[in-house]
Parts: sequence; C-alpha cells; structure tokens
Amino acid sequence: MLMLRPALLDLLAELPSPFTGLGATEMRFLELLARGFANTNALFHLRSQRRTYVFGEFELGSLLEGLALGPNPVVAGLGDELRTIDRENLRARHEVYLRSRLSLTEFGRAVLAHQEDFSRHNPIDRWWGGTHLTNDRLWRYGNVLTKP
Repeated sequence: MLMLRPALLDLLAELPSPFTGLGATEMRFLELLARGFANTNALFHLRSQRRTYVFGEFELGSLLEGLALGPNPVVAGLGDELRTIDRENLRARHEVYLRSRLSLTEFGRAVLAHQEDFSRHNPIDRWWGGTHLTNDRLWRYGNVLTKP
C-alpha cells in the first residue's frame, strides 16, 4: 500500500499538463534536450536523469515520435523514415533512433517555457490506461485532474 500512492501520482503525471499539453515524460525529454542530451540512448536509458518510470522503451519511442513527427514538432532530428518503417520492425526502427541527433525546435522551446500548448497545434491520439486521449477528449492533470 505504501507504493500505491507514488505509482498513481506518477501515472497521473503522464496525463497532459493544463499548461503545455504534454505529460511528465514528454516534458523531461524536452528538458534533457535543452540541457544538451542529443541522442535517444540518453533519453531512453538515463532513467536517473529522466526521473520518470511509467513507460518502457517501446512506449518511450512512441512518445518521442509524437513529439517529433507531428505537424508542429517540438523535437527536430528524429529520422523521418520512422513514418514508413513498420512498427514491428524493431531492428530498423532502433537503427534510426541510434543515428538521430535531436534538438528542440523553436516551438519546443516555447512549450518548455510554458508559453505554448502542444495539443493546440498537434493531434493527440493515444491511450492512457483505459482512456483514449484525443484533442476532443483530453484529460489533463496539474494539481487536479481536469476532465475534457
């Protein structure tokens, strides 16, 4: 029971923020990129730097792709060929991740500074637990849970 509260708070923190439209892990990605970490290996495996523990490597890749491959990306440098490589082709996807050199876009810096909301400029379509998050049904979490 002692671990339930922190685990639930970590899970809630992955809901989009009311200020940025991004969850905790996505924001940590932006923070790490702003500090000069430019490769996916650092983002995915430096857990002590990322300080989020909800997602595994496959989910982290999906989150990063959402940040980099949308209409108004916050991350530059992720291989565009990920759009066409089958999701099951983990070897080819991994090779693209390894050779990518990432950085923040100008929009990414604005989101990181809480001046822009990612979800107002990009489609949201992912699952959080058993809830399908979309732009029209975007639960958010800051100090309180906000329903769409």
